[in-house]
Amino acid sequence: MFVVGAVLTTLLPLLPGAEGAVLTPTLPIGIGAGVWGLHAALRRDWHIAPGWLMHAAVFLGVVCIAVAVADTGGVNSPARFLLLLSLVLPGYFFRSEEAWPYLGLVVLVHAFPLLYDPDAVGEALLGELLILLPCYWLLMFVLVAGKRGMVELRAQADALARQDPLTGLANRRALLEAISAASGMVGLLTLDVDDFKGINTLYGHPGGDRALVFVADALRTSSREQDLPARLGGDEFALLAPGIDAAGMEALAQRLMTEIRYGDVVRISAGWVIGPADPQQLLLEADEALRAAKRGGKNRALNYA
Repeated sequence: MFVVGAVLTTLLPLLPGAEGAVLTPTLPIGIGAGVWGLHAALRRDWHIAPGWLMHAAVFLGVVCIAVAVADTGGVNSPARFLLLLSLVLPGYFFRSEEAWPYLGLVVLVHAFPLLYDPDAVGEALLGELLILLPCYWLLMFVLVAGKRGMVELRAQADALARQDPLTGLANRRALLEAISAASGMVGLLTLDVDDFKGINTLYGHPGGDRALVFVADALRTSSREQDLPARLGGDEFALLAPGIDAAGMEALAQRLMTEIRYGDVVRISAGWVIGPADPQQLLLEADEALRAAKRGGKNRALNYA
């Protein structure tokens, strides 16, 4: 915003027929805005900039535009249209409740020539404001609503990227992120469905999907509120249990096995481990315990030893 405004403001006094002398406040304002804009674009990370700095930059930009308007013709100054930039930046980058007050500020600055320019009324500034006020409002509304929609869509896409579509559980990506974000010792249980190919052969793929959903529901029922059940892919599942000891992990595994055995067809094998929050190491050790359960006859849960 500042770079564009700086270029236009600097060129404005130099144009043929423009009111105001070259060495008026408009030229240094344009140069200063350009320097600040380049610094902001090249040297400052606006994602972590404090909010007051963003607001101060926009507010000073509006003040500079007001000075440029007064310096280059008042009611007839083309610099008035730079006020559009003062709506775009807050409308897109600020929260809704922070952006809307700038609409009033822009309207006041646009009407400011009424206070010092005797030609303002004769040049139909009031009629211009009557037309521009709803236009300004519509521009701000589109920016704010559009940004809100983008944020919501991004949140939905982010959630879908971390969710298994069939079972609604977290997926592998979400599980790995949760383990990495955990602190201290955590428990991890991995499992798969015994003879899942046979279930698919006997009941078809819809039956296989129902079996997977059944296992997912059993994981939800057996886990604690702070646990994270996940589907790793295929018939493989996992359960992250932060802040748990060996006795608690054993009890959790047995609750899961009991819940699964209520069904007529599905059986599972599981392996669990407790250790530091290292995703790769935990998965490796839990999978080793799972393979031991498979070798031991399936339909059981073993811990990593």
